[in-house]
Amino acid sequence: MIGMNEDDLKKIEEKDLPLRYRLILKVPGTDFLENAGGIFWGIIIPVFLIMEIFLTLYFLAAFNFPVNVILIISIPVVTLMLFIKISIKRAINWWNANFGSPGFEWNIEKTLEEYAKMLRNVKKETENN
Repeated sequence: MIGMNEDDLKKIEEKDLPLRYRLILKVPGTDFLENAGGIFWGIIIPVFLIMEIFLTLYFLAAFNFPVNVILIISIPVVTLMLFIKISIKRAINWWNANFGSPGFEWNIEKTLEEYAKMLRNVKKETENN
């Protein structure tokens, strides 16, 4: 960050990201997970991980060698991909909220003119009544 100026701090767009990040952001099925709060991460994920341990033991006993390894590896890989996508999206949202350009521009003069005009209209209405 040394030697950077304000022009270097800009909003992160998905099209400007490297290919590996764009591919990770294409992973489907994380809409609910992106907005999940503490109940999800504190209750549902630990229960899911405990169930995954028992499922792994079942896969070890029920299937032969090459199939059981593939099945055992697939669950943590999918979970890791979802976690990485959510982490990247949260990091991008945090960056854009802190360093991205705002969606509007403060125009104090115009706002004051509108406010003064509104006060004059209110004053005229009270005088007429």
